[in-house]
Order: sequence, then C-alpha cells, then structure tokens
Amino acid sequence: MKIYIKFLLLVGVIGITSCGEDFLELEPQQSLSISSAIVDLGSLNAAVVGLNNLLNTDENSYRWDLTLIPDLRADNVFVSSKNAGRFLGFDEYRLTAQSGRATGQWAEGYQLVVNASNVINRIVDVNFLSSEQTEADQRLGEAHAIRALAYWNLVRHFARPYSSDNGASLGVALNNEGTTGEIVTPARATVAEVYAQIESDLNTAIGLMSLEENGRFSKEGAQALLAKVLLYKEDWAAAEALATQVINSGRYSLYADSTAWMSSWGANIGSEDIFTLINLPADNGGVNSVGGIYDQDGYGDILGTQDLYDIYADTDARRAVMRIGDRADGERDAVIPEGKYPNGENGQDYYKVLRLADVYLIRAEARAEQGNEAGAREDLDAVASRVDPSYVASTASGQDLIDAILLERRKELAFEGDRVFDLTRRQLSWTKFTTFGEQTINWDNDQVYNPIPLDEIQTNPNMVQNPGYLQ
Repeated sequence: MKIYIKFLLLVGVIGITSCGEDFLELEPQQSLSISSAIVDLGSLNAAVVGLNNLLNTDENSYRWDLTLIPDLRADNVFVSSKNAGRFLGFDEYRLTAQSGRATGQWAEGYQLVVNASNVINRIVDVNFLSSEQTEADQRLGEAHAIRALAYWNLVRHFARPYSSDNGASLGVALNNEGTTGEIVTPARATVAEVYAQIESDLNTAIGLMSLEENGRFSKEGAQALLAKVLLYKEDWAAAEALATQVINSGRYSLYADSTAWMSSWGANIGSEDIFTLINLPADNGGVNSVGGIYDQDGYGDILGTQDLYDIYADTDARRAVMRIGDRADGERDAVIPEGKYPNGENGQDYYKVLRLADVYLIRAEARAEQGNEAGAREDLDAVASRVDPSYVASTASGQDLIDAILLERRKELAFEGDRVFDLTRRQLSWTKFTTFGEQTINWDNDQVYNPIPLDEIQTNPNMVQNPGYLQ
C-alpha cells in the first residue's frame, strides 16, 4: 500500500481540533511531534470527534459514495439519461483500475484506519484521572468501532463476500500501526483475516463503551455492527445473540406507526436510530451529497427503479419516500427518491448507519436459518406492520421465509447503501436497470467489486489486483 499509506503517514496524525475538515491540516511529517498528539482527555475527545467527522464530510464516505453506490450497483436506482457523468462507471459496470471514486474510497478508508490506529496506539501513554476513565474508555472504544467500520466498508467494496468461500478470497490490507514515519507495503489479507480484525475491534469496543451520545458509536452500536458482520459471515447463532442484546437493551424502540417512521428522516434522530452521523451545517456537502444527487432541484442525476417502487403495497408508507414525476429534459413519470433525504441539495440530512429495524431483520434471518421460523416471522412482522396498516402477518416458511426477509430488507433499507451486499452475500443474481435497458448481473460479476487503485498496484510490489481489472 505504498502510495496511499505513504500519503496517510504524511497527513494522518491526529490533529487536535474540535471538528471540521481542519482535523487533518497538519505539519509535514518530519516536523511533527507524534507523541504529543494525544496528551489528555480533551485532546482524546477532539481526536475522536475528528474521526467521526471523517465519516460524513468526505464524499467518498457516507456523505455520498457509501450511501449511494451499493444501491446503484444493484436494482434500486440508476443514473438518469440526463446526467453530468457522475457514477456512470458503477451504473454501467465499466470501472477501470483508474476509477477516481474507487481510489477515493480506498484512500478514505485507510485514512480512517490510520487515524483510528493513532488514537488506539497513543492512548496507552496517557494517564487519566480516575474521574476521567469512563469517558476515556468510551473514546477508545469509539476509535476501535470506527476502525472496524472502516475495514468493514473496505472489505465489502473491494473483496468477495465471506460466504462465497468461507473467507478464503483476498480481502484488503491490514495496517494498524498508525503514523510511524515509515513507508509500508502490506499485502492483502484474506477476507477471513479482515473479518477477524473487525470482530476483534468490535469486541474490544463493546467491552470499553458505556456512554450513549447522539451521533456517536455506543456499546449497542458496536453490537449492532458486529451482529451484521456475523450475519454476513453466516454465523447465525452469534448474529442472533448480538441482535437480541441490542433489541433487549431498552435504549431503542420500533416506531409506533408510519407517521413516526416518516418524521424520523432528515436532520433527526429517532427511537430506532442506533448510530447516526449528525450533519452539522458546517460539515455538510450541499449539493455534493446523497440528498443533492437525488434532489431534482440539485443534481437530480439518480432515479429510482420502477421495479423497486412496485414491490411496495399501496398502503405501505415507505413508498412515500419516492414520488412519480418528470425529470426536466429527462425521463417522464420517473421514480424520484427524495423522502429519506428531504433537505436535498442543502445537504443537511443525517446519515443513518445502523437502525433498529435492520437489527430486527438481522435476527429474523438468523432465526430462519436456524429453524426458528416462528421467531423469524415475529421479527419480520414487527418491522413490516409498523409502516403498513394493511400488512398481513407472514405464514411463510423455508426458503420462502428467507426470501420474504430479504425482500423486507430491500423495502426497509432502500437508499441507505445496503442492497448490493445482501445480494452478493446470498450469491444471488439481479436485474440491473439503466436508462438504456436492463441486464442480468450475477453476484460474482467482477464489476460488482471495486478495483484496487492502479497507483497502489504500481507502487506496492505486494499488492494484487482484483479479477477483471488490468494490473
């Protein structure tokens, strides 16, 4: 990882600021005093705020790419015939190793990894007062959880799913040393090894965290993420156990009805939100955000598929996050997905990374796979009935029940950056809709996975490219 890790070693030391993009405005490496980066609880707090801020201020993270691309690669959205060229490589399945967005996702992911590792590695040199220890443990736990999330996003976008070969495929490189002043060139670990690192970080985070603050990782947030990781790993019993711990924590509750569900979007945190990135006015990307690219008053380049719109019953409130309208100089009677990002081109919507409904559906799938079909249907019904007063309790069993759960995941998590991973981990095929037609895509299509950036391949002798892309 010579080029990108070298870059991160030069700019990746934790900056002691309150928040904002100046978090990484640092001196050149040779003049930095690394040991002074974290010296007390205040500087630790500032460093972790900076980590959190990186998740939603960079367009290659949740502000744009991570929230949009997994839906775009699948069957939920497509690029309008009237567009400015954004995301076409993902929409048309013609990425190359020089794709700027894939390169940005790689760099952003490792920027988070290196900075989180700086917190984790430097905190051991700090002596906290006994009255500060709980908060210090919380912040350290957040750093572990954020590093786990960074690796999770990297391995999902740049590697085959764990379930395809029990994690034997090449994953991404592990680099937990933080800023050392050395150029490193690590090889890719296996997917199983990356998952082991993610699990280790999340288990550490769970053991450290005890505080609950809006917009930040909590113990339950780490548990919810670990439940999802274990679901992808097909460790059904462990996924169910973690999901149950989150559900039984008493800190979150499913919305009482569709009105509560609808009002939870925008710049809001609702009773189901476990980990939400708060988008402050100073942080938001304006039109360069997922809201901006859906909003017809913004770019409006991304439209929903009719296929997605049609899976909802007329009485399902979730259909209302889409409207049928005309795109100026573009498609007529288009499906326009604006409701989950109602602030649109203002870019001030919050990004919901982990929600309770997702956890219920994780448990439903895990239960169904273990033969507890009654429990699975109970969880499925709990999610579906809260938004559709005409919903009829499920009587499905066997594969039909699993299919119903996956369908409910599509309905519930549309436009949140989840869809393609459900398809690939279950080794399914799907119809990719574009403005020019449609085609069947299989889970092992090379274009479903990002290329390793060309500069990385050319400068790191230990780095191996993904199948389907030229070295």
